[in-house]
Amino acid sequence: MPLKWIASLLALAASLAAGCDARPGKPQNLVVISLDTLRADHLGVYGYERETSPQLDRWAERAFVFDNALSAANYTLASHQALFQSRTARVAKDARLDGPTLAVMLKEQGFHTAAFTGGGMLTEIHGFSRGFDSWDEGNQLLVDTVPKALAFLDEAAREGGRFYLFVHCVDVHLPYSPPAPYNRLFYPEYTGTVDGEGTRKLLSVRKIFEGTSHYVRFDDADRKKVVALYDGEIAKMDVDLAKLLGRIDAPDLRDDTLVVIVSDHGDEFWDHGSVLHAHTVFQELLHVPFLLRVPALEREARHIGERVSLLDVVPTVLELLALPQPKGLRGRSLVPLLHGETLPERPVFAEGFAVDSKLQTVVDGPWKLIRDLDSGHVALFDLESDPQERNDLAPAQPQQVERLRQLLDGVLGRSREKQDPLALPAEVDEATKARLRELGYID
Repeated sequence: MPLKWIASLLALAASLAAGCDARPGKPQNLVVISLDTLRADHLGVYGYERETSPQLDRWAERAFVFDNALSAANYTLASHQALFQSRTARVAKDARLDGPTLAVMLKEQGFHTAAFTGGGMLTEIHGFSRGFDSWDEGNQLLVDTVPKALAFLDEAAREGGRFYLFVHCVDVHLPYSPPAPYNRLFYPEYTGTVDGEGTRKLLSVRKIFEGTSHYVRFDDADRKKVVALYDGEIAKMDVDLAKLLGRIDAPDLRDDTLVVIVSDHGDEFWDHGSVLHAHTVFQELLHVPFLLRVPALEREARHIGERVSLLDVVPTVLELLALPQPKGLRGRSLVPLLHGETLPERPVFAEGFAVDSKLQTVVDGPWKLIRDLDSGHVALFDLESDPQERNDLAPAQPQQVERLRQLLDGVLGRSREKQDPLALPAEVDEATKARLRELGYID
């Protein structure tokens, strides 16, 4: 055989090899769904006793369920900034207008990108629209968002090409006002005065920050009603979300589409004496759902117990999409875990920005340290023996405190720069202010 023929065959073989990924059935498209303010422990797939999420639970049977995923921050803005940049919350905040985001990365790789959000904190003015061909923040709930997302998916399926769809909703958010019959689904016998729309005034974020705890001194029945309304919102969200997930499962998208479902943070229901979020870094705010459906790996889908961070989402999806990993990502790819391999255990960090304090926390093994940079106070918990974080072991474990304090210094630093989680840029328009008012963020 002539040498030029051999060279041609070798070149062809190399070309074919380059065009084939070693992982069979690699996904071409990405859908990320952020279910704002959704606690992991209020979903059936995470062991909740109420049937709040039957359709999502069934969908999750074919997904990887990360049982111990932690958000990088305790409120919407910082959490999403950290999520999409795979950077710590404070660093991501500083780079919000020019740092690389998932949408920017995918746009540069030729993806058609679109986003439909519930507004509030996820707005163009905060830098989230960068990298999206289409950005729509004028939605209220999934009933508004899902039809738009379905239209995008139909068009994307017809036209071909790779796409990235981001859907964000505030269905599970103050005010806890699900429509009938969901408003009485979980506590129909309640006869008190707490109702859905009333929770907006009863549970004001600003009143919590101002230390006026008397606003949330409800009796046991009232508290149960608040939780029941929140759970009712989850149940309604579950119905609407199923329509979107069903479309992604259609034959023209199912085998090519990677799906990520997360939340940015949870809400407190008097777990530590208060309500809502953005004021502590306890687990009820940081422990979030993280579900990942990989079409080619559905048979391997299972619960994964290793502790992970939402900073790991971007590196993981980039590897699954066979795309390059930019420098500077603080998360790591979790793909080895999907294949049953192990990853070295490493600490998970999170930050909390409240009006009167700057909070930092690190979880390493069973130990969790919380540090208030302004007051200097630290608290240490053993999450294995004390998952509710009731028993502060800092006085009895000074060596652990010092070890974890050094980890915080090394990764998050000791900057006391605070960010009011509700502070708005001066140029925020009246429509955005009205939306934040609806969500209970401002008076």
